[in-house]
Amino acid sequence: MLIRRSNLLLPVTDAAAVRDAWRHNADAITLDLPGKAQVRGLLKEAVVTAGKAAAEVFVRVDKSALREHLGAAAIAGVRGIMLAGVESAAEVREAADIVTGLERERSIAARSLSFIVQLGTARGVWGIREIVSASPRVSQAGLDEARLAADLGITLVPEIDPFEYARGRLVVEAIAAKVSPVGMAWPLGAMPRDLPPADVQALVAKSKNLGMKGVICPFPQWVAPVNAAYTPTPELVAWNKRVREAFAAGVAAGTAAVPLDGKMIDAPVDEWAIVVLAMAEACAKRDAEKTAAIKKIQQ
Repeated sequence: MLIRRSNLLLPVTDAAAVRDAWRHNADAITLDLPGKAQVRGLLKEAVVTAGKAAAEVFVRVDKSALREHLGAAAIAGVRGIMLAGVESAAEVREAADIVTGLERERSIAARSLSFIVQLGTARGVWGIREIVSASPRVSQAGLDEARLAADLGITLVPEIDPFEYARGRLVVEAIAAKVSPVGMAWPLGAMPRDLPPADVQALVAKSKNLGMKGVICPFPQWVAPVNAAYTPTPELVAWNKRVREAFAAGVAAGTAAVPLDGKMIDAPVDEWAIVVLAMAEACAKRDAEKTAAIKKIQQ
């Protein structure tokens, strides 16, 4: 089960942000490379710094400098690549071919570098199905809503959500391809800003209910409420344990559905309880990894 609730996006050129990135408890940190700059030396140090608290480290590459950026990004400590502005399956396959060659040349484990694809044009949204299926390296997919608005010629206003269709397609097509859709609910997905944690968490909960599996965070302050929203609460875990126990007892007694606290528990409810408990266990394991890494830093 992929646990990548929060992915903190920051410029690799912002030394202070990179230096402090590990302190925010993000599941992943993505270092955004500038367009044509020579970044190889800068990136190596940033990857080590960002990953020292057990966050997965990704590198966001610009397709205008694809080979240069992939050559810089395919190094030890990098978990994968965020491909920005993807418009076709051919672009994903091209990046995959380049990365395969780099893994072989640099003795990096084959197929170890995964992709997060970002779609920011009408053409990209139109081709979602082929894009998310283009390579087994694709683990997550999301919309760059600000870029998509520009491509569509839309002036964004908080009162109107123009991306219900695009967001819905992303969720359906990605999950059908066994890829995790990521994104923030309207309007923060297109017009991100720093808000009180409770407000962020409420919108993250809405995003989760839309089918998203995580959030790319442009602000460190988003990380904690994002992690909280995507982590099953102790109350939810306790309830689903009772669901499993009640249903098992019913099955043993030859009953297909059993009452529990005024609700009927049947096979679909039990199956969802299995998912919730597995998610809770996986989140706890991921958080324990990060906690252990932080303790090592502080020793």
